[in-house]
Amino acid sequence: MKIEIDHWNGTVIKPQSGNETIFSFFTEDDSYFPTEQQVMLNFQVHNLDETIKHLEHIGIPLAKKKEISEFGKFVWIEDPEGRLIELWEK
Repeated sequence: MKIEIDHWNGTVIKPQSGNETIFSFFTEDDSYFPTEQQVMLNFQVHNLDETIKHLEHIGIPLAKKKEISEFGKFVWIEDPEGRLIELWEK
């Protein structure tokens, strides 16, 4: 499988219109997420604020406060084993 890596160290795969899978690669010394965690799943959501309200309602705390950047809005939650999962509104 040939994967072309873009300037932002990742690639977008669009199996069908409106759906996409994004792979991003980080160096070992990147500080974006903890080095003891080799992989972080990132799920795109339509409305991050509504997602946060739902998570609060069902008792799932945020592991990181909401951040807003030129790439979108982001929060982290933890899975039952403590691995970080990123939620992203484009």
